[in-house]
Amino acid sequence: MCVIHRSDSRREDFERWGARVIMADAFDRDGYIAAMVGAAADFSTVLNLLGGNPFQPAETWPDYTGNVNAIDGAVAAGVSRFVFVTSVGTGASWEYVPKDAYIRPIIELKSKAEDHLKATQLDWTIIKPGGLGPPDYRIATGDPLITENPGVRGLIDRTDLANVIMRVLADSSGATSRKELYAVVDSIEHHHGEPAVFELAALPA
Repeated sequence: MCVIHRSDSRREDFERWGARVIMADAFDRDGYIAAMVGAAADFSTVLNLLGGNPFQPAETWPDYTGNVNAIDGAVAAGVSRFVFVTSVGTGASWEYVPKDAYIRPIIELKSKAEDHLKATQLDWTIIKPGGLGPPDYRIATGDPLITENPGVRGLIDRTDLANVIMRVLADSSGATSRKELYAVVDSIEHHHGEPAVFELAALPA
């Protein structure tokens, strides 16, 4: 397992979990792609969690540029599987994002990065979680609704999101291949008919 991180701040944590830590900045296209190519022997799947903070300056947001560099790095490294965690509101669910939503500019950037991924030959899965809130924000945990319905909105606890990610990563059946999966727990709203639940029952819980 390999972790690409832009600072040493969590190196000890990652190494304690058995990961090899590589320093690279997602805004440095050549350096980031080189880091992924150089570490290609250590992984066969990319889990991409890059995301910006809407309360920080827009030039710090990696939601398009950084994610595109990670996607292209995966292609250059010869990796086949790419799991991309973005957000409810991207892609087909854009029309349901409130006009005054503070995160709207970041969601737009994530949507463009998703389009870039979908244009590659990578075996991708896009996980679109509901709102997470600040790191110390607590949302009720539960059994997440996982659906391909773009009209679903809501919140999700980080623990539940981690569970969804692990189940997708464990999928060896191809059930999640080239799928866009929305995942929410609390405050579920259906804006586009009934939410067709995506069946992950066969995957490890």
